[in-house]
Amino acid sequence: MSRRAPLRLASPQPSLNGFSFDVNASLAARVRARLAQAQKDAWMDRLWARDATLWTGADENRWLGWLQPCAEPGALHRMTAVCRRLCVAGFSDAVLLGMGGASLGAEVLAHTLGTAGAGLRLHVLDSTDAAQVLAQRSAVDLTRCLFIVASKSGSTLESHMLASYFHGELARRLGRQEAGKRFVAITDPGSSMHVRAREEGYAAVFEGEPSVGGRNSVLTPFGMVALTLLGHDPAAFLRGTRPMLRACAASAPAVANPGLVLGALLGEAALDGRDKLTILAHPELEHLGCWLEQLLAESTGKNGRGIIPVDHEPVGRPADYRRDRVFAYLAKNDAPCAELEASVRRLSNAGFPVLRCDLPSASLLGQEFFRWEMATAVAAAILHVNPFNQPDVEASKIRARTLAARQEAGSKPIDDAPLLVEGALAFHGESRGTASAMQLLAAFFKAAGAGGYAALLAYVARDAAHERWLASMRRRLRQATGLATMGGFGPRYLHSSGQLHKGGPEGGRFLFVTADAPFDLDAPGQGIGFAATQRAQALGDMEELIARGRPCLRVHISGPLAPGLAQLAGLLRTALAQ
Repeated sequence: MSRRAPLRLASPQPSLNGFSFDVNASLAARVRARLAQAQKDAWMDRLWARDATLWTGADENRWLGWLQPCAEPGALHRMTAVCRRLCVAGFSDAVLLGMGGASLGAEVLAHTLGTAGAGLRLHVLDSTDAAQVLAQRSAVDLTRCLFIVASKSGSTLESHMLASYFHGELARRLGRQEAGKRFVAITDPGSSMHVRAREEGYAAVFEGEPSVGGRNSVLTPFGMVALTLLGHDPAAFLRGTRPMLRACAASAPAVANPGLVLGALLGEAALDGRDKLTILAHPELEHLGCWLEQLLAESTGKNGRGIIPVDHEPVGRPADYRRDRVFAYLAKNDAPCAELEASVRRLSNAGFPVLRCDLPSASLLGQEFFRWEMATAVAAAILHVNPFNQPDVEASKIRARTLAARQEAGSKPIDDAPLLVEGALAFHGESRGTASAMQLLAAFFKAAGAGGYAALLAYVARDAAHERWLASMRRRLRQATGLATMGGFGPRYLHSSGQLHKGGPEGGRFLFVTADAPFDLDAPGQGIGFAATQRAQALGDMEELIARGRPCLRVHISGPLAPGLAQLAGLLRTALAQ
């Protein structure tokens, strides 16, 4: 495990995705000691036996169904048959309406594997941004589109609003009965969505596994329905996953168990102050990082502890990073990326810990899903947290519902007076006695301590232009401050990293970006529209973060969005140069 001799796990299975790591002597010693403890205390036997005492002794034993992906062959066969009938029923596109674990796995599959054979083009919509909803409506022929409403609980606000909106649009064109035939649902048995789907005549309802939480559900119908509608064979995909299940079995030696070794590296690095896991992914695997972000952030970010996943941050030079980083490189062996390989070598040579997962092909993506689920469970055991709950997520939802109810009752949303206004930008937050927006931004980020991170949370449409803007701001922030950066679009990030921001390690600084909505869209049966809901979600989350002592600043853009973002970019550039 020395710096100059990177370690690769020996594998008797040629079909197993590769894994190697290059870490310093101190971290290597910690990992060896942890693996010895895991072997002595039978960690993997206990995990496979669903022993909750491996973590906190709470209800962890109820949430380990992911250890047996799609365990019932008959159910998988029935699901596949229904999906294949839908693929030849005259649809050209499918739009999945869901949040967090209900959508992120499907998004990875769609972008990584694409459409095959007679499969449908799959889109994922996970936003209450009115412009993004309208853009999705315009991107497809509604009369040839299948809508997949995905929610484990069946009560997810955003999923319900999106389903109501698109069902209403189709009902106006085709009538309610015909509209229902263009919808399917994925939800747990007996949920409110399950009932509603039956009442509205959905073409099918696919039942989730109650013992699998949302962020571990990609190898259940929440991911496999999407995979099948894309035109792929889910049974073959799951067969390709089995070598990783066998390698992570309780009988495997600790030092050769891919999930245990990766989990030990992640957990021990976090305890050693390297809690910023920076994901560097091959361009064809970049969406896997979004899935990993939720898995790690929601599973470990609680009780003041956690692994902070840094996804989609532009790749930098070694000098751009502080010593709180660990890098996870997701490599694709059948199409190497020379530029990224060179960056990874530079980071390793500079002394940063580098963990490498090698995929022989994208068809073995399922192995990575399982490897990282196992590793996250192990890391949570090291950090002494329950990897399957999300105790701090509901707090922001409660605040958002309160604000939404006020708007529905006709009251204006409660909004603090701005600290100052410059041009199109109004700045909201705690008073700092600064004279200009530039000084306010400079002071906000200068106050970040060692080991902290910056999160840019943009409540605007998630599109290519805004993703480029966010990436540019994150690069500038990191180069100027050395801080690790997280980026998110609201309310999508609430279902991904929201738990970490509120319950994880202190040190985060949160810059919210909100904007005037030039129009709103109504969802039938909802008291307020999408834009008003999105505003309530932004204000509610910021309120909750402030209540927990987390530093927040909000910039609200009035008027056209593009010039406002350009003005903010210029101010940040000047502020960070101070």
